Amino acid sequence: MRDPVFGATFASAVIVLMVSSLAAQAPAGTAKPWSPPRTADGKPDLQGMWAATVGGHTFEEGGDPEAAIIQGDEPPSAERPKVIVDPTPDGRIPYQPWAEEKRREHLRNIFAPNEAAHVEPEDRCLLNGVPRINVRGQMQIVQTPGYVLLLYEWIHAYRFIPLDGRPHVASGIRLWNGDSRGRWEGDTLVVDVTNFHVDAKNHNHQPWLDGHGSFYSDALHVVERWRLTDANAISYEATITDPKVFTRPWTLAFTMVRNKDRNYQFFEVACHEGYKPELAVGAGRALRAKGVTGIHEHTKGFYGGK
Repeated sequence: MRDPVFGATFASAVIVLMVSSLAAQAPAGTAKPWSPPRTADGKPDLQGMWAATVGGHTFEEGGDPEAAIIQGDEPPSAERPKVIVDPTPDGRIPYQPWAEEKRREHLRNIFAPNEAAHVEPEDRCLLNGVPRINVRGQMQIVQTPGYVLLLYEWIHAYRFIPLDGRPHVASGIRLWNGDSRGRWEGDTLVVDVTNFHVDAKNHNHQPWLDGHGSFYSDALHVVERWRLTDANAISYEATITDPKVFTRPWTLAFTMVRNKDRNYQFFEVACHEGYKPELAVGAGRALRAKGVTGIHEHTKGFYGGK
């Protein structure tokens, strides 16, 4: 007669050995996928204070090395952040020929501004638009059932994003940060942004996509994707379409990191139009009086500069 206790013990031991053997043979990287925390309505909890790991001076060339030195980040890294992920491998904004020349006109005006409109919009304390607003300092995400609210430190900007499927506002309504409508695709927050404010004549009295004169038309359409990759990081992606300015859609991507300081509060950004332009215009006019003209570009070797 078989001992039932011995049999059960032996069987359990065999099962443990089999499980251990299978675990040892399992390929690396097959750990259980990370699952994001959830809000009360079951959506991924993106709430908190966040900051992008890239700046908005130029998405093509990374940060401005001269500005990095001025701000105490010397020596600036010569490694160009990979922000524009499509088209690759050049990572350049796919401008139509006329638009590329218009952008170069903006860069010449930045080099020696002759009027306030020649100074780039952010330096005139204007709203940055989308996606650039997401790389300007700290931002806070707040969620309630059916809505996402984005609050920005930069000049108290905000974006109110309904998730209930409502249509965009009427085409005649134009907003500096656009009109946002969101939806969830699995664990990814997808935000569709349209109705951007434009200055069709000069592109100087509207947000630029970055500080390098990168402009858009009234046909701009941005689709953002926000996804938690771990407790302290958001993967951000924006696909930008404007058939009047670009030859094809293009996509940028970067990471946002959580601000872990629970006591952090937004700083007061006491910025107003006219805050700096008169200084830049004075310097630009002095250059022009001496016959000095040029184009704003980075030192060769820095961040893929020309």
